[in-house]
Amino acid sequence: MTLDEPSMARSGAPTSETVVQGERARVARAAGVLMIGVVLSRVLGLVREQVTSYFWGTTDAIAAFTIADNVHTMLFDLVISGMLQAALVPVLSAYAVSERLEEFRRIVGALLVWVAVVVGAVVVLVAMAAPWVVWGMTALGGGEAARGAETFQLTIRLVRLIVPAVLLLAFSTVLMGALYALQRFTQPSLALSVRNAAIVACALLLGHSLGVTSLVVGVLLGALGLAALQLWGLRDCLPRLNLSLWHPAIRQIFLLYLPIFLGLFANTVALTVDRNLAWGVDPHALGAMRYATALNQMILGLVAAATSLAALPTLSRHHASGNEDAYQRTLALGLKFVALLIFPTVLGMAALSWPIVTLLFLHGATDLEGARAIWIALLGYLPGTLFAAFDQILIFAAYARRNTQTPVLVGVLSVGVYFLVALALVRSLGMLGLVLGNTAQFVAHTLVMWWVLRRWLGRVGDGTVARTMRASALAATLMALVVGSLAIVASQWQAPEASGVAWRLLVVGANVVVGAACYAVLMRLFRVEEFLALIRLVRARFGS
Repeated sequence: MTLDEPSMARSGAPTSETVVQGERARVARAAGVLMIGVVLSRVLGLVREQVTSYFWGTTDAIAAFTIADNVHTMLFDLVISGMLQAALVPVLSAYAVSERLEEFRRIVGALLVWVAVVVGAVVVLVAMAAPWVVWGMTALGGGEAARGAETFQLTIRLVRLIVPAVLLLAFSTVLMGALYALQRFTQPSLALSVRNAAIVACALLLGHSLGVTSLVVGVLLGALGLAALQLWGLRDCLPRLNLSLWHPAIRQIFLLYLPIFLGLFANTVALTVDRNLAWGVDPHALGAMRYATALNQMILGLVAAATSLAALPTLSRHHASGNEDAYQRTLALGLKFVALLIFPTVLGMAALSWPIVTLLFLHGATDLEGARAIWIALLGYLPGTLFAAFDQILIFAAYARRNTQTPVLVGVLSVGVYFLVALALVRSLGMLGLVLGNTAQFVAHTLVMWWVLRRWLGRVGDGTVARTMRASALAATLMALVVGSLAIVASQWQAPEASGVAWRLLVVGANVVVGAACYAVLMRLFRVEEFLALIRLVRARFGS
């Protein structure tokens, strides 16, 4: 005998609508926890960049630090960073259950031993080869001759000082993967806040005495704090260090990560060329691109990273259980939540781009010319940011199915798009040509991933995704027209670059409030269910 949904409801069994609502609430709650941490970390990240721009602007000192920071970031990405979503969470999630918890602890412990041996050796080699590494990062842009011997030698010294942070970050990545697999989101969400806070504190306390080296000290202390915080989150499930280095789960993690490594290697080549060209194309380029990237990364962190990471464990479990309908439903929810947030954020940022740049960066060592370079870079990056937000959850959808080859192949293709666009435009547009190359890379990757997943899965999400995207895009466009017009009117009274901080803050803050209100009203008029669900969740959380 088959029960219909009303009789199931009367008997206490969950209906399909109840299941959908429960899953929507779980993903939203997890994304909310991650978003709180991301908001804090991104705000501190912006403070970090504001402090950096105040002390060093877009000068040679920040160019030296940016190259050193890029070296440590690329090394981290290559050796382990991409493993988190692609391999650690999907594989460890299968062991993060009560009956396999002891095995889970041993797997994590063996991974930490691998990190100590392999990543530690790589860090030592890079530190020893620092002069050749810096030469490889700057040669196409003129190397030492482009910015002088003093800046070149400073860059070498900063590389040697910063690379030990990679080892600490690698430890924290393994621990973070374990926490995500256990569906513990609090410590990972706060991790970057600790790191950014350490950099800000070191810059403020040591900037005058150590110069730009204070930023490196902050990176090292922040990485140490990040690892300690993740370990504290596992205090009731501590890893057991052991030499079972070829456990089947570890072999599977490495097999899943191998294609990711190859894809990251292609991205590393692209970033190396990008840094090379930026080193010599414009004195402001590296600093301006750095600060504009910080704003774009804030958007991606607030919108895409939180939603994608919240959905990844659920997607992985649905695929492992063979529940394709639930998998597609969770994927659709993730895409719709991203659409709800990314359209108003990107379009609002574009409408208020100049007031925001002048508020955040036009002070201290950053002059009007430097601020204009940041503004140009920001506008060039924003279209790519819009596409990259959707791209993240499409990539995670593949990772949840333990398919890492597809995103890698698409990534290699998109790197080719970057080279075609950037090399074609850099001579005529300078820094903007490099920025547009990066945007073209993100757009190409997203469109191809969508096409591939449709052919691979038959569909991407469900039919309601397109409706939510259209409603969000339309509401955000109307909102951007309103706040953009208000910003133009405000500039007629007093130009942002000629006004004080209080006036700039008033203009940006008032427009953000007006924009949020406009968008909320329009989405309620359009009756977008996911938006209404978010409103209900917020009201329930705060008891209103």
